[in-house]
This record gives sequence, C-alpha cells and structure tokens, in this order.
Amino acid sequence: MKRFLFTVIILSLSVCALSARGNKERAANNGKPDVVATNFPAYDFTRQIAGDRINLFMLLPPGAESHSFEPTPRDIIQIQNSEVFIYTGGESDVWVDRVLESMDTSKMKIIRMMDAVDVVEEEIVEGMEDDEHEHEHEEFTSDDVKDRALTDWAGDWQSVYPYLLDGTLDPVMEHKAESGEKNAREYYEEYKTHYMMDVDRVTITADSMTFYIKGAQATARYAYRGTGITPEDDGTLWVRYKFEAPGNPPKGAPKYIMFSDHLHAPAKTEHFHIYASDKSFDELMEDTNPVNYPTYYSADLTKDELVAEMIGHDHEEETAYDEHVWTSLKNVRLIVQVIANALCEADSTNAALFRRNAQEYIAQLDELDKEFQGVVNNARRKTIVFGDRFPFRYFADAYGLTYFAAFPGCSTETEPSAATVAFLINKVKAEKIPVVFHIELSNERMADTISAETGAKKLLLHACHNVSKRDFDSGMTYLDLQKANIPRLREALQ
Repeated sequence: MKRFLFTVIILSLSVCALSARGNKERAANNGKPDVVATNFPAYDFTRQIAGDRINLFMLLPPGAESHSFEPTPRDIIQIQNSEVFIYTGGESDVWVDRVLESMDTSKMKIIRMMDAVDVVEEEIVEGMEDDEHEHEHEEFTSDDVKDRALTDWAGDWQSVYPYLLDGTLDPVMEHKAESGEKNAREYYEEYKTHYMMDVDRVTITADSMTFYIKGAQATARYAYRGTGITPEDDGTLWVRYKFEAPGNPPKGAPKYIMFSDHLHAPAKTEHFHIYASDKSFDELMEDTNPVNYPTYYSADLTKDELVAEMIGHDHEEETAYDEHVWTSLKNVRLIVQVIANALCEADSTNAALFRRNAQEYIAQLDELDKEFQGVVNNARRKTIVFGDRFPFRYFADAYGLTYFAAFPGCSTETEPSAATVAFLINKVKAEKIPVVFHIELSNERMADTISAETGAKKLLLHACHNVSKRDFDSGMTYLDLQKANIPRLREALQ
C-alpha cells in the first residue's frame, strides 16, 4: 500500500509537469474527441463504433499482461485529457479509482464495463488452486509449522483499538458492512470487544518487548517457548507462537505472550494479534477461537494509511467478481450499447454514425453467438480443460459448459502445484478429453505437460484480454479472435 501511495504521488507530480504540454496537444488534436481505453476489448469495441471519428488510445501495451499493468505519467495525462474513459473495473484496474480521485472528472464520461452487465463471482472449481485468500486460509499441517524468532515481529507497532474508539476506523467498519451481514454500527460494537487492549503501543527488538500503557511503559526480555496449534470450527489450523519472560517481569509487562499473524513459518508480517497473560500459556490456549484479539499495525502508518491497510487485509469474506466480462458475446452486446451512448453524447455531430455502426457490430456479435451455440448444441461433451488460468467464466456460463483449470482468471500464479497438474491429467484421461487449452500470452508449460502426459492436443482459446504487437499492428479485432476460437472449441467438445 505504501508503494502504491508513493507511486500515485509521483504520478501526480508528473501530471502537473506535463499538463501544459498535454493541453497544447489537445488544442491541436484535429477537433476529434479523445477516448482512452485501458485494455484491448474496450479499445476494439470503441474503434468498431467510432472508426476514425475519434482519437483513440489504448493504455495496455500490446503483448503486456493486464493484471500487472501500472500507468505511466503519460497514461495519466491521456486519461485527464479524455472526453471518454473506458475501463473494466476489476482487479487489474485497482489503480483506476485512485487516479480518478486525483483529477477533475466532471467533464469526462467514464464507463466501467463491469457496470454494464450482470457480474458473477470468480469461481474456484474442483482441482483449482486459489491464491487470492492465501493470507488467512492457506491449508497446512502441523508438520509445516516452523519455529520463529522474536525478530519476525521486530519494530514499533500501534494498537488499532484507540483508532476504533475515535472514529478513524469508521471506513473499515463501513467496508465490512458492504459485504457482511451487519451494518457499520453493529460491526463497530462487535470490534470494540475484538480489538480491546490497554496497551496502545508495542516496541519489539530481537529479545525484548516494551509495552506502553497510558503514558507508562514496561520492558521485559522474552524467550521463545514453541508453538500452540488450534483448529477453528471449520478445521482450519491457527498457529500461536509462545514467548515467556523469565523470572518476574516488571508491572505492565505480561509474563506470557502469544503471537498470531496467520503465518506458520519465519516471515515478516504487516500486522499481528497478541494474547497476554500472567498466569499460563494454558489459559491463553483454552479458547480455540477467542473473541478478543488485540491487533497491531506498524506505528509508521498515518491514520489514512492504517485504514487503507486494514481494508486491504480485511478478513471478512469479501466477494471477488470475475472481471473478464467481454468473454461473453451477450455481455459485449450490452457494453457496446453503453459505449455508443457515451460517444454520441461526446460528439453529437457523429451520433447517427455511431449508432448505425453499433447496431451493425451488434448484429455481427449476435451471428457469432449463434455459431458458438451451434457448436455446443451439436457437441458430444460439455467439458473443457485449461492448463492455465481460466478467464472464461462468463463464456462457460453463456453456453452451459463445465470447466477445469489450474487457476481462476485473475490469479497471479503461473506455476501450479504437482497436485493440481496431476488432477488435470487424471481428468483428461478419465473423460478422454481431446484438447487441453491455454490462453494468450501464456508460457504454455502447464498445457505442454498435460498434453505430453495424456496425448491431448494443445490449443489456444483466446480470451481477448490483449493481443501481441504483431496482431495489433495487423489490425486484429475481437471478432477475428472469437471466430478463430470456434473451430478450436468444436474440436475440444468432440
């Protein structure tokens, strides 16, 4: 989060430095409206509607991976100078909201493609690896637990409890309410118990801890005493790392301390929970899922940064929606209508042309949709396998397809576990699936392995999230890519 805030500051300074040049360029831009699209689908839909009647820019470079994209100062200038800005709105666009907040958007028409359709949750199917919730829900056994030293928690830490009481954490409670079953006030009352602690600050070194309580402080040395492992109701294991102050520690320094940071091996952490007692470790271990879990974050964080960190690491179950809305032709139909309306408002002189082009394009989408449906209707099977990420949730839902893959669509992982590869190999063999797919711009290694082990043919099913520079320069379109997918899907379903 700190790195992202720093990046936004640098970009803002760069925008100020380049703004004069950007305004001059805009003044001489031939009178056409400037339209900026973050990725290839938005770019191509827009050029099919508007052609050369607009100045169209695509931020994601051809051949680049959208999920790791970061805007440059010139990208920010282009957004700021645009009449229409189009983006997806999912995980690969997490930077967009911060950028838009930093500029005057009152004269811009902003299109978030995910708002144009009914979005669905990103799905974890059988055999698929889920790296999105690894922080708290990573599965492990007691054999995986490793000893850790006090240096893992070294630093200056602040309790979040005072910030709950003074209203600083109100946005965190509101965030929880957005995806939870309670309102913000109810969460506030609940977390008054969860976060309650009279130690406002803790400083930790290699062998000691200093506790700050109402203006006073107490320091004691602590020795490592092993781990305590407890299961939650759902079977998930929690590891608590035990430290004891030998002898009689000074008043205010507890005799027994346990750390929990959702990790089970040596590593630095961004926050942690501590449990303290002057009686015994047994007292601390009795309750397997305590209601009170005092929580500490780095004391270097400002209030705003603390709120941002806590929202980013919220352990409430938060819905992750699949951003690859353009893989469904029915969705594209809706997106094209929204883009056309925005273009008509931005340039009323060419509105009739935009509407006509949009209707012609929608007719082509409908025809292609019928072709895909025909392939599925006449298929022997309804299952597809990907030795790759799976950004085709909307596509699969549209045609009633079952799928198996290594990772969900927005996963940043590229190397699967041996168990995942074995599962996909066994699935291909058991169901005699003739094709294993990979997506564009993939290293294809996983698909190569599955193909080699099963004899299944390796084929590309293009998700259209981006194209190579060669394809971009040659004028490749979304429809071209989808038409090429038809015979590949037909072969996979026979």
